[in-house]
Amino acid sequence: MNLTDMIDMLGEDRVKSILSSFECPKNPDVEAFIRYKAIEFSKRNLAKTNVVYWVEGKEKELIGYYTIAPKYFSVSKNAVSSKVFHRIKQHGDFNVNTNSYIVSAPLIGQLGKNFNAGNNYLISGDELLKMALEKVKSIQREVGGKFTYLECEDKEKLIHFYESNGFQIFGKRKLDKDETDLDGEYLLQLMKYID
Repeated sequence: MNLTDMIDMLGEDRVKSILSSFECPKNPDVEAFIRYKAIEFSKRNLAKTNVVYWVEGKEKELIGYYTIAPKYFSVSKNAVSSKVFHRIKQHGDFNVNTNSYIVSAPLIGQLGKNFNAGNNYLISGDELLKMALEKVKSIQREVGGKFTYLECEDKEKLIHFYESNGFQIFGKRKLDKDETDLDGEYLLQLMKYID
């Protein structure tokens, strides 16, 4: 369910109460975003969050969420294979100042499972990412585009997860000053061509 629709149905105070139960001990940034920033980002149209529920009969549990934002990424020729670079040239604009292509693409800005009460066992990370990718495909059917991208910490488990789901590393981005819940000094940038 889109967070904006949820607020329209239940009211902002009720939604804040629901989101306050979200727990993600493995990634404090994911937990802090859904609890404290997602509503404001949705209201300001900076990024839209989709809340995922597990439903069985009258029971329902908040099991995860993903956030998508309109962004762009920059990639140089030597950062990717020639096949991928050919695709990028078809969908991007060349920037002579940086000697790279700029590609408009939805950013999967947040992706997280809710560990509260064991709800993380009700959905896999692969399933949650697949939902986010289906939303990206739906957006691109309306506005165009063939790529999506995301950023993650330089951790082997995260890299393996995203690469096994068809993403490939193309760069790094230095952390912003307000990105204090993250390890390291940069985030890896990964992209995926959407068929």
